[in-house]
Amino acid sequence: MNIDLTKLITSSVDELEICEEVIIPEELLANSGIRELKNSSFSGKVIKLLDDSYQISGVLSGVMILPDDITLEDVEVSFESQVEEEFGEFVDSFENNLKIIQNTLDIRDFLWQNILVEIPTKVVHDKNKNLALEGNGWRLVTEEALRKCNNSPFGELSQMFDSRKE
Repeated sequence: MNIDLTKLITSSVDELEICEEVIIPEELLANSGIRELKNSSFSGKVIKLLDDSYQISGVLSGVMILPDDITLEDVEVSFESQVEEEFGEFVDSFENNLKIIQNTLDIRDFLWQNILVEIPTKVVHDKNKNLALEGNGWRLVTEEALRKCNNSPFGELSQMFDSRKE
């Protein structure tokens, strides 16, 4: 996603408006856990600051398809985030990967990093929230339920440690 900064660099305009669809290559998606991106777009602007650096800001939004943590079914997760970053043509102090090359700015990697930040740590489809996690001879016990349970497999061990402290 390349943006031509020529008008901004020559001070022909004060800001450049951006409204683009965000397309991420399949190889990046494959290594991220995201199965698919839908309707992802970036709307914002680039402005030139007084110190000859630049600022990009706007809204990144879309829908990511992620695997359900329980059943591995596809789950649609909407995201929207405000992004803002400063960058410069000849400034080495900026820690981002936004670089102006021949008056153009490629913001795909910058947007990809911001999409990765939006991936939730746990994804469960609404229909699976109250799913019984048990079967023939087994059941999933949460840590909270285990602490409440008097018949803990570590109960005797805990009592042994408590008696040593006394």
